[in-house]
Parts: sequence; structure tokens; C-alpha cells
Amino acid sequence: MTPFIRRYSFLAIAGCILLAGCATTAEVNHLESRVNTLYKRNQALEKQITSRIEQLNQLIEKRKKQENRLRDLFAGQDAEFYKMRGELRELSGRFEEIEHRFGRKLQEMSGTLESNRSKLGSLSESVESNDKRISRLLGYLGIESTEKLSAATEPGASAGASGGEAGGKTRSADKLYGFAKKSFDQQNYETARDAFEKFLETYPESDKADNARFWIGEIYFNEKWYEKAIVEYEEVIKQYPEGNKVRAAYLKQGIAFQKLGETGNARLIFKDLTQKYPDSSEAAIAKKKLDKLE
Repeated sequence: MTPFIRRYSFLAIAGCILLAGCATTAEVNHLESRVNTLYKRNQALEKQITSRIEQLNQLIEKRKKQENRLRDLFAGQDAEFYKMRGELRELSGRFEEIEHRFGRKLQEMSGTLESNRSKLGSLSESVESNDKRISRLLGYLGIESTEKLSAATEPGASAGASGGEAGGKTRSADKLYGFAKKSFDQQNYETARDAFEKFLETYPESDKADNARFWIGEIYFNEKWYEKAIVEYEEVIKQYPEGNKVRAAYLKQGIAFQKLGETGNARLIFKDLTQKYPDSSEAAIAKKKLDKLE
């Protein structure tokens, strides 16, 4: 209400009262004071209403900004969810592919396992037959009797028979190992793997056991079956820590992890090799591979 309107309203009211002839000057002044008070209250009320409206507008604007942020956040989470779901589908596909490949390999191996075992059985019989033939030949030539006579004149002559058995067993082990290694060199991997397995089963205490286990790992590596190769190399490291194939097993295990794309594991294996055998040729190769992985 403007001063003019307020004044006009007051005069109109006062005029009405005067015309009625029933109001004194004091009453008119009192009435004007009341009008002024009401005017001031009206102004204060308008300010309060205006302030509240501004506060409500600010709250509305703040709420809109919060809603926009939440909307953006949810949109980002949805995108991340769809991305993760796509990655899970991809991993599932890769797992099924690997499972199928392993199954096919197992079928191929089982198809030839019996025939290879039969060959190994024939080989063992042949080795034993050859040992007997050699023994008979030595006896015919008089070499065997000379050895027995020499052993009998020495302390512990009673152990001669067992020593002969040990010698024959060693020759059989060497021939079986030689056959397996020759098959490996000729890339006849299935025959070589079965021969090495037969060697480990028959002669687990042989000083060539660690080599046999390492060559089995090499067969899987050459067949690009890197997961199995890693397991075989680990057996070499754990079972034969003092063997001559430990350093090579570390190196090939790291390379197998690298072939699988697991660079983190490969880096750990290479570092372990360089720390345990810093002066070895395998450690030098591992250092070069570490430089490329950094």
C-alpha cells in the first residue's frame, strides 16, 4: 500500500465519520494511528513473504542440482554395470573355449594312452631281455666270473648280488630315460611324455627324476599348453630344489605366464629367479625380459 493510497483511504474513512457527525478530532487521530500500524504490519508481512519465496526458490534450485547429480551418477553406474556385464560375458566365453580345448586335448591323449602304455610295456620287456642277453654274453666271455671273484675277495662280498641287481636296474633306467629323451628330440611328444611318466613311476629316486619332470613341462610348453607346463615346472622347483633344472624351470615358468598374458605373475617369477640365482645365465635372460615388462 503506497503512502498516497494509505492517505486517501484514511481521508475517505475520516470523511465518512465526519459526515456522520459522530467523531471527534482525537478519534480521527487514533484512527490514523491504527491505519499506520496496519500499514507497517502489511509491509513487514510482505517482506517476510518475499524472503520465504526467495528461500523456496533457492531450495528448489538446490534440489534440481542434486537431482541432476544423482541422475548423472546413476547413468554412470548403469554404464559401468553394462560394461562389467559385457566383460563377464567375454570371460565366460573364454572359459568355455579353454574348457573345450582342454576336453579335446584330454580326448586326444586318452585315445593314444593305451597304445603308448603298451609300447612302454614292450620297451620294458625288451630292456630286461637285453640285460639278460648282455649278462649271458659277459658270462660266456668270462667277464662276469672275474667280477664275482674280485668282489668275493673284498669286504662285503655278500652284497655282490644286490649290487648286480642295482646295476641292472640302473641300466634299465638309463635306457628308458634315453628312449624318452630321444622321442622328445624327435618331437614325438606323446610317446616322450608317456615314457618320462613311466620313468618317474618306476624310478622315482633316480638322479634323472628332476630332468624327466622338467622335460614333461617342456612337452606341454611346446604344445602351447602353458597352464600344464607351469604346474610341471613348479613340481621341479618344489620336489628337486637342489637339482640342475631349477633355474631353467623358473625361467620357463615365467615365460609361460607371459605367454598367457599374466605379466604380473611373470614379473614375480623373473624377479625371484634373479634374486636367487643372480649370476646364472637364466637370470641374465630374466633381467632382459623384466626390462621389457617395465
